[in-house]
Amino acid sequence: MRSFNVFYCRDRDLLCAVPEDRPVPRFVTSKAWEFRRSVPEGTVLHFPRATEVSVRFNGFYIFHPYETPQELKTCRSTLHG
Repeated sequence: MRSFNVFYCRDRDLLCAVPEDRPVPRFVTSKAWEFRRSVPEGTVLHFPRATEVSVRFNGFYIFHPYETPQELKTCRSTLHG
């Protein structure tokens, strides 16, 4: 199972998941983004096919973080520790 470094952009309410074995995209190093934590695949990334395809072509997966109030609660506790 692969692990991802997850970054958050508060300005746009986006998450960017980067596999630990891939370089971090340059845009994620700007002040708008902050590192949240490393998570195992499937913990926060609930679209495994989209994640796989995006990482293959882009090297990262960028997405809006939440779908339902329960996912929001779970995701926030996971990412905000």
